[in-house]
Order: sequence, then C-alpha cells, then structure tokens
Amino acid sequence: MKQTLIVYVQDEPGVLNRVSSMIRKRNFNIDSLVAGRTDKSGITRMTIVLNEPDKTKQKIVVNNLKKLIDVYDVVDATDIECHLREYALIKIKIIEGSNDFKTVVKSNNCRILEEGEDTMILELSGNETKVEEMISRFDSHNVIEVMRSGKMAMVAGSNQNHQPDLTKSDPDWTKKRLVEN
Repeated sequence: MKQTLIVYVQDEPGVLNRVSSMIRKRNFNIDSLVAGRTDKSGITRMTIVLNEPDKTKQKIVVNNLKKLIDVYDVVDATDIECHLREYALIKIKIIEGSNDFKTVVKSNNCRILEEGEDTMILELSGNETKVEEMISRFDSHNVIEVMRSGKMAMVAGSNQNHQPDLTKSDPDWTKKRLVEN
C-alpha cells in the first residue's frame, strides 16, 4: 500500500534536499514528490507518495519528518478521505487523415494546448488510473513526449484533526531546534 503524505515546510533553499535525503537514508522509495507554494508566504506544500506497505514504518517516516527543522507539519493522508490528482502533458505527432484522437480528447478530461502543423500538445488531469488510461489511449497516435506531475493530494472536508499546524510560537524556533539537536 502506498503512503500519501502532505508535508508543509519552510520555503528556503535546501529543504527539498533535506526532506528527500531523510527519506532516502531510511531506505524508503519515493513514488512521487510534488512541491509548490501555498497561500501562506514562506510555506511550501509537498505531496510525497511512498511505496511502503508496513504501517510501523509509515509511522516512523512521519515522525522523522516532523523532527526536521524546516518542517511545520506532516499530514498522513493515507487513510483519510482525500482527492488525489495528477497532471500530464502529451505531445503527439499528427498524421494526415487521423482525426480520431480529437474525439478521444473531447470525450475525456483533456484539452488541446497547442495545435501545430505536425504536432499537438494535450493537457490532461485526473486520478492516476484516469491519467494512465488516457496515456495508453494515445499510444497508437505517435506519442513524442509525455510529462507527468506526480500525485497531488488535498484532504476532503474541514475536519480540524486533518488540518496542518502552520504557526510557530517563537520567531527563533529554528535556532532553538538546532540547539536541541
């Protein structure tokens, strides 16, 4: 079973390296890692999917992430109702006389970003199964390139138990945590 973590970190150089190094040192395999800014200045949100079926090891990685200086909070969304989405771009070589892929585009969660004389770039999003299905449907249409984002997760509802703690009580919290370690 894959473990889905939502990790809130300081938006500073080297944080991604520290997070991924901690996971690597404990011999976990990262299946997907997506990072981006949040609505709060100075905070980056990561969605990390690990391929770890052991519940005990899953708890270990969460606790170790929480100990990192740059980490505000970690939400383990593995067993929580959440929305998992991926984003993909597909570049297809256009062959004269084959417009059947346009039917596939119109019938699915897909849109045309660019249509040139000999290539087309498509944008699609959805859950992992949907993205895999769409990519396989375009395999017969001379796919030139595929780029996928990895999984992004957002917890459903407004349960306070699943909301991150993004406040630090002391402006010097990082220095104090360094001294503690």
